[in-house]
Amino acid sequence: MNLKLPSFYKRILAFFVVIGPIFWLVMTEDGQRRTDSVVLTLWGEDDIALNLKVLDNQITEKELKQVFPDVEWLCDDEVSSFGNRLCVSRIGIFNGIPAHYISVFFHDQWINGVKVGYRRNYHEQLKQQLWQQLGAPSNNSEPVQVVQGMESVLHWITASGNVILKKALTEQEEPALLWLSFSVIPQ
Repeated sequence: MNLKLPSFYKRILAFFVVIGPIFWLVMTEDGQRRTDSVVLTLWGEDDIALNLKVLDNQITEKELKQVFPDVEWLCDDEVSSFGNRLCVSRIGIFNGIPAHYISVFFHDQWINGVKVGYRRNYHEQLKQQLWQQLGAPSNNSEPVQVVQGMESVLHWITASGNVILKKALTEQEEPALLWLSFSVIPQ
């Protein structure tokens, strides 16, 4: 049996085999995110994978550095609303989303909060990722009556803390994701 394709079909097939992946990498959100992640990794930026669903406040600074030994942490005593010690690091990727930095707040040696500064154009993808990992936000159906302005954020409750993300960003707002221990947020 002789299967011979006309040269026109071979050329079209070759065109799509070559152009298809390039089109996906350049023109789709997922392709752009993956391309950015690979480029950031090639430039030597650190990648942090942190499961916010199981993160708890029983982690010390020493344990954090053991879990992420390749990350260069800068730590210093700094009193804030979130604790009395702060560790920061420049990162390139947070849970597969291109990012800028991560700040980890400690209170009396225990982790009390995490703030991740991510790249603005990945806000919607980060929201989708959190919906997939954590389910629907606890304030999805009706606004939480805790603090004025909570209607503009998405708020997930995890086993030992809260994940907070703005619903939408304005140009003046910093794209940031927060995980705060229950001890930080007044009940």
